Amino acid sequence: MNMKRGLGLLLAVSLAFAVQAQQPMEGIAEFQKKNMPAAVLELPYPPDVVEKAMEEKFKTMGFKPAKAKDYQLYRNVPLGDGGNLYDVYVKVDRKSRKEKAASLVQMIMAKPNEMLSSRAADERTGIEDGKTYLAGVTPFVADYNLNLEILAQESLIDKMEKKHTSMLDEGADLAKRKVQIEEKIAENSNAVKQHALDLEKARQALQAIRARKLAH
Repeated sequence: MNMKRGLGLLLAVSLAFAVQAQQPMEGIAEFQKKNMPAAVLELPYPPDVVEKAMEEKFKTMGFKPAKAKDYQLYRNVPLGDGGNLYDVYVKVDRKSRKEKAASLVQMIMAKPNEMLSSRAADERTGIEDGKTYLAGVTPFVADYNLNLEILAQESLIDKMEKKHTSMLDEGADLAKRKVQIEEKIAENSNAVKQHALDLEKARQALQAIRARKLAH
């Protein structure tokens, strides 16, 4: 098995495991201090990644979010086999204080233009369609997160390659400077030897002159 094929298989297995490990469920979400049924999904990715992935998924469907308190609101979204229209309220939180890298997605399904403040406490509008949607969006989020990891790793490698090239260039420059310094050392050593000879000749000449003075 070559490296690319092995990596591809590993990524596929990782995605499959992530998809199988998380199943949407019915839970309770708070909106304007009121608890109401919601489709809920736990995902093993940071909240900022999941929120951006959810936005991207809705964008591929042609929907942009509006702000609704702590939620992202997508209006008139067709979901389910019957293409029922919903106003979808989406909120992504950190799963817990200890699990900062895991997220909890809460999705409240409402009828178009429904006022949630007047909704009955046990109203379960669109819960099953919401759970089905979250089940389908799970592989998208996993792939989105994987792409971010790939981009981050590519960026890291790019920086490391640039640093490696810089280090090689610096090494080549140091080696060149080393040769130049060694040449200068050799030149200096020869010059010192020659100067020592000249100095000795000068001293001998001085002694000869002094000898002539004494003889005179």
